[in-house]
Amino acid sequence: MAKALVAYFSASGVTGKLAENLAGAIGADIFEIVPEQISNPR
Repeated sequence: MAKALVAYFSASGVTGKLAENLAGAIGADIFEIVPEQISNPR
């Protein structure tokens, strides 16, 4: 079976929780994408 990876970006944490649940359900590795610099919307 092929390996799976769930990569996600979550500014508020909601997507992170969903990604953790998905990775656990399918037996995948998980990776959080973290920006080098947080941009401020104008």
